[in-house]
Amino acid sequence: MSKSIVINTSPWIALSLCNQTSLLNQLYSQVLMPTTVKDEILVGGKKGVGVKELNVSGWLYELEKGEAEVIVLAIEKGIKLVLIDEKIARLQAKVLNLDVIGTLGLLLKAKKRRLIENIKPLISSIVEGGYWTKEDIIEGILKAAGE
Repeated sequence: MSKSIVINTSPWIALSLCNQTSLLNQLYSQVLMPTTVKDEILVGGKKGVGVKELNVSGWLYELEKGEAEVIVLAIEKGIKLVLIDEKIARLQAKVLNLDVIGTLGLLLKAKKRRLIENIKPLISSIVEGGYWTKEDIIEGILKAAGE
């Protein structure tokens, strides 16, 4: 099991769409979410996706208000890894010497650790749920997964 990770709204919703939020708890010893991220999810963002999963995840650490951004929180807590899908935020995290993983990368990691059998149906659920991802990224992940 890897160390700690700080997560953002989009990956939580994407993992909720394919019923895989528990992978976070299986892959990382500590999962941190800024309060503002939790609030974004609870407001209902995308049709309330992720709210039910958030409410039943007793393993997720909610942090104090004021630690609003994933990148800032990771730096403040000395956590090297962040889960972010948005391109600009990923670039900013890398500039600040953070390691970045996206939702599809997390699914690939889970498959390599045999926590899930196939990525393709999970990606389909995410896309059908309204999440857009570049086709070449999907193809690359599926190729790396041997699917």
